[in-house]
Amino acid sequence: MRGSKARSAIWLACFTLVLGVSRPIAAAEPPRPALNLGALEQLACDHNPTLRQAGANIEAAQGRAQQAGLYPNPTFGYTAERIGAAGTAGEMQGIFIDQTIVTAGKLKLSRAKYAQEASQTTALALAQQYRVVNSVRIRFYQLLAMQRLLEVRADLLKVADDAVHTTEELLNVGAANKPDLLQARIEARQERVALENARTQYEAAWQQLTALVGVPDLAVSRLDGDLEGAAPLPDFDATLAHLLEASPEIQVAIAEVARTRIGLKREQVEPIPNLQVRLANGYDFETRRDVTSVQVGVRLPIFDKNQGNIRTARVQVAYAEAEVCRVQLSLRQRLARAYARYRTARAVVESYQKENLPEAKEAYDLYLDSFRKRRAAWPQVLVAQRTYFQFSVEYTEALADLRCAEVAILGLLLADGLNEPPNAPSAGEQGQRSGREGGALCEPINGRGGRSLENRFGGHD
Repeated sequence: MRGSKARSAIWLACFTLVLGVSRPIAAAEPPRPALNLGALEQLACDHNPTLRQAGANIEAAQGRAQQAGLYPNPTFGYTAERIGAAGTAGEMQGIFIDQTIVTAGKLKLSRAKYAQEASQTTALALAQQYRVVNSVRIRFYQLLAMQRLLEVRADLLKVADDAVHTTEELLNVGAANKPDLLQARIEARQERVALENARTQYEAAWQQLTALVGVPDLAVSRLDGDLEGAAPLPDFDATLAHLLEASPEIQVAIAEVARTRIGLKREQVEPIPNLQVRLANGYDFETRRDVTSVQVGVRLPIFDKNQGNIRTARVQVAYAEAEVCRVQLSLRQRLARAYARYRTARAVVESYQKENLPEAKEAYDLYLDSFRKRRAAWPQVLVAQRTYFQFSVEYTEALADLRCAEVAILGLLLADGLNEPPNAPSAGEQGQRSGREGGALCEPINGRGGRSLENRFGGHD
């Protein structure tokens, strides 16, 4: 009678596994509407604070360009000479106006230089948008993988619990011993801990995602997406050509060359003196007539011919030109690493799709069939099924790596969506040049603010 109950329990466990019945996991199936990638990207574009900062940088750069081309204000005042001399009101009293006449197109060059800065800031804002969107996509695919792994972990726990139950039944009929039961219980506890760890990691990753989109109180929801939806990318050369043409980092570097060249022209015309014009009109108490005086002067460039600034500007042009080459080589290097990771991840995914998973499933089916024909023991079926589930875990992780590598390449190797967006090189420099309308030259951009994604998607935070 006891043997009959044991066999019934074994067959019940077998059919339960065949039907794929699993216990509901609250963390894997949150009772909330599913969110897709497009909705999360829109939330990030609306709420991520770095995008507002990047927009503010653009407006500030445009303001500096406007200011750099404004004409100097005139000076208006009152003048009096020898007041009280010999008990009189003085020789002359009246008003005057001073005006600086800017020569050699200095204002036009100054505005053109700052207009290039505005172009740089626009490219930097585009780069920041790539960083935000790419970071959201990476976190989305990692969460999508974790969501699937939660389900797999739940199935693994069910298998482990069924193994405990089956071993208990086998122990009752003398087909297993106590060490087998203890080992089955240990495995079940390990799977339960693994499931709780997966839940904790999912919740932590969700908090990181909500921080990226700028909505920290966004409730945990199920994600709607397709991990298997990665499409083959163009070959390396075509991808590199697109990267070198479209990368905001390249655009910033090229705009910096134009800016420094305009800055060099601006420094070269600086020694050409501006005209200082003074016009005064007043009443001459000696002659008792209205009189007008005019003064025109220039500052002679005898000692200071702006030699040092011109020399610095030439060096900055050379530096900026070398920077374009450096950025191109850096992008090539980073793309090579990202592309290698993409190809490796794709090979792993294809291997699991074509070989590992089908073979593991076939082995499980064969063991199950042998068990039904009483040619294999039930623990062998459980081992085969655990192997199949473990391959499912590894396959899911490889899919996440593949999608993250895809984001890295298509996203122009930009990430870190919560880092402060870099500003244009000459932001706030106008106050550094006292008495000059164009503002001082500053150092070229040393860093473009873009970090390679290949260092971001390697681990599941």
